[in-house]
Amino acid sequence: MPRTPAGKRHEQELKALELSNAGHSIDTIAERLECSRATAARRVQAALQRIPVQEADTLRRQSEARINGWMRRCNTLLDSDLSTQDTTRVLNLLLSLERERVQLYGLRLPASVVVSIEQGIGQ
Repeated sequence: MPRTPAGKRHEQELKALELSNAGHSIDTIAERLECSRATAARRVQAALQRIPVQEADTLRRQSEARINGWMRRCNTLLDSDLSTQDTTRVLNLLLSLERERVQLYGLRLPASVVVSIEQGIGQ
């Protein structure tokens, strides 16, 4: 498999980081860079490793603030009168956001989480 020239690889790393910081998924980054998911993930990782520690901490805090904002919106939705299907969707989104936060800080979540929704009869 041919290797990407260093100049183009560096450009892809910068673009990948820009897209990642804007909140795009690895799938979207791969599509925009016209490469595989694995290559897109490597480009993001390589770009992050080039960032000075202080700047990386700033980027993490910005990302966490964005995630926290989305989580607040989800929790507000959960406080409203949602259908069971919509409640499940919001809970799945919250779980996804928590995974993003965990990944941001290099931590681990359990492999699976079971969500149980209890509904009272006649409510």
